This record gives sequence, structure tokens and C-alpha cells, in this order.
Amino acid sequence: MITSIKWIAVLLFLSIAGQAETMDSPAHQAAKRFMRGVNFGNFLETPPEQRWLIQHTTNDLAQARAEGFDHVRLPIGWHHYAGPAPDFKLSETIFARVDYMVTNATALGLAVILNIHNFDEFTTNPATNAAEFVAIWRQVALHYSNAPAGVALELLNEPKDAATTEVMNPIYAEAIRQIRAGSPKRIIFVGPGKWNSVNELSKLRLPEDDRNIIVTVHCYEPFYFTHQGATWAGQDTKVTGIKFPGPPTEPLIPNASFQLNPWVRDWIERYNTLPPDRNPCGPQAFRVMVDKAKDWSKKNDRPVHFGEFGCFIQADRESRVRYYGSFRQALDEAGLGWAIWDWKAGFRYWDAKAQQPVPGMREALFPKR
Repeated sequence: MITSIKWIAVLLFLSIAGQAETMDSPAHQAAKRFMRGVNFGNFLETPPEQRWLIQHTTNDLAQARAEGFDHVRLPIGWHHYAGPAPDFKLSETIFARVDYMVTNATALGLAVILNIHNFDEFTTNPATNAAEFVAIWRQVALHYSNAPAGVALELLNEPKDAATTEVMNPIYAEAIRQIRAGSPKRIIFVGPGKWNSVNELSKLRLPEDDRNIIVTVHCYEPFYFTHQGATWAGQDTKVTGIKFPGPPTEPLIPNASFQLNPWVRDWIERYNTLPPDRNPCGPQAFRVMVDKAKDWSKKNDRPVHFGEFGCFIQADRESRVRYYGSFRQALDEAGLGWAIWDWKAGFRYWDAKAQQPVPGMREALFPKR
């Protein structure tokens, strides 16, 4: 009996020790560099000559660092600069533009995430465009093979449409294999399908022997609040005046001319009537996702990073500040890194005209201890 107890104690010790060791993987160590980030959106991901480009400079990097951000996420439209098959050679133009940001960011002590953004041809037909996708990453990995350790590669922003998690798993595996040939120790970010949905994490399959991977997810819940007034999001986001958190002091009555789907009208009804702890426009809308991501991270021994969350500027400023502060608090409590969308575009943290943060945003994301 004593011998059995001793063996149980030994096994328990080894289990605990093993768990502690696995939580100290290269990816877990690297994740400490990516705790408080910001997306430089509407910039390098734009097609050439597009008017919606918002120029970002070294001044933006310096300001982001001074505010307290420890990394920047750079959405990049590499595919706009790829040559014909079979090599899909990337032009020096895009490398020069990205190098400028990477060199100056790392000089300031910022870590950097480089992704492929808005590659709609690929997500519409992954099989046809997989060769280009892999070729792009082979070139990018080789180009940044000697970059500082804080430069990370994110395989694909928000896989959608035909780029389901199941479809992407083998394509990711090949891209990772190609990256490892040129950058064996580079940190890689990989996310599931349905726009990097937390609910897709269980379907994600990663190389078991590669522990230099951070998993990325996105969350814009409560969506009808965060995207109110966003014309690109369709008819269902036309309703504005939604406060965070709900319920409002006065019921919100949508414009009668809006052709809203029944589930949106139901959401607004619940927003108008349910108490704070059950209101669809409250912290629980994203806290449930944060909890799921945290649980998956522990179970699978892989760090998770919330690469995007944010609220469009059509929401009132006080509600936006409360939302960002509440979401940041949930992620901090879970010990998960994050990057807000975005620095100075439609979801802005930084007021470019005033050259200062949007009032209240600094306090929401960087509260005084």
C-alpha cells in the first residue's frame, strides 16, 4: 500500500513537472512579446493605387511604442505584388515598404506580426491558389530569415468562404514546412476558419512537433454594436445609436425603412429589455469567447492571441471606451495577448489630426496600476 502511494506521488509530481515544462515552450516564451498590440490597418494590405490607403510612418510606430503597445500587426497584400506562376516572385516594391516598417519597429523595441491580408482569390478557391500562397510564404520566410526574433509570420488573416478550417489544415502544414526550411525558429501565427473564429479552434490541426506556433483568433462581439454604421457590413448594421453596455435608458427604435433580418430585430429587442447580466450588448458577449480560447489554450498547450477586436467610430465615444476597456480587462484576466483594430483608420485609437489618442482610449487600454 505504501509503495502504491509512493508511485502515485511520483506520477503526480512528474505530471505537474511535465505540465510546467510544456507551458514553457518556445511559443509560450515568444507570446510574452505579443501582449498589447495594435493593427496598422488600411495601409500595406491595400491594392496598388487605391485611394483608401492611410499612410503610416515611423512617427506612428514611435507614438504606438510611447503609448504602451509592445507590438504592431501589419496586414499586407503580398498577393498584389506576386508575379506569374510557377515562381510567383514578389516584387522588390512590397519588400521595401514592409522592410521600412519592420526595421523601424524593431529598432523601437516593437515586435511585429506580418500576415497575408484580403487574399480573396485564395479564400474563394484555395485549391487553385494554394501554390501561390505557399510560394509567397517561402519567399517571405527566406527574406526575413535573419530578422530579429520579434518578427513573426501570420499565415492568413480571417480564412473564410471555401477556406474552411478543414481545408486550410493541410495547406497550413505545407506552408509551415516551407517556412521552416528558411526560418526554422521563426514564430508563426496560425488561425482557424470562419474569420478566425474561436468556435473553430477544435477543428484546427497543427504539426505536433512544432511548438513555435501561436494560435490567433478574432472577436468583434457584440457585432451589431461594434459594426454599427459600417456600410461594408450590409443592411443589418445600419442601426446606429447602440450603447455599450445595454440595456439603454430609452428603447432603441430602428428606422422603419431598414430591411433588417428577423434575428437582428430580435437582438435589438433583447438589447432594449434584458438586464445587464443577460444583455446581448454586454461583456458576456465576448467573455464567453475569451473563456473558450483560454480553455482551448490550456488543453492543447498552445498560446492563443486575439489578433483583432475593436469598435467602429460610428458608436458613441463613451461606449467605445467602455467596450475597449472591458474587452482588454477580460483578456488581461485570461492572460492572453491582444492587438486592437486599429491605430488610426475606421476603428481608431489614435486621432491623427489632434496627434493624440481618442479621448478615453489610453485609459481603457493602459489603466494606471
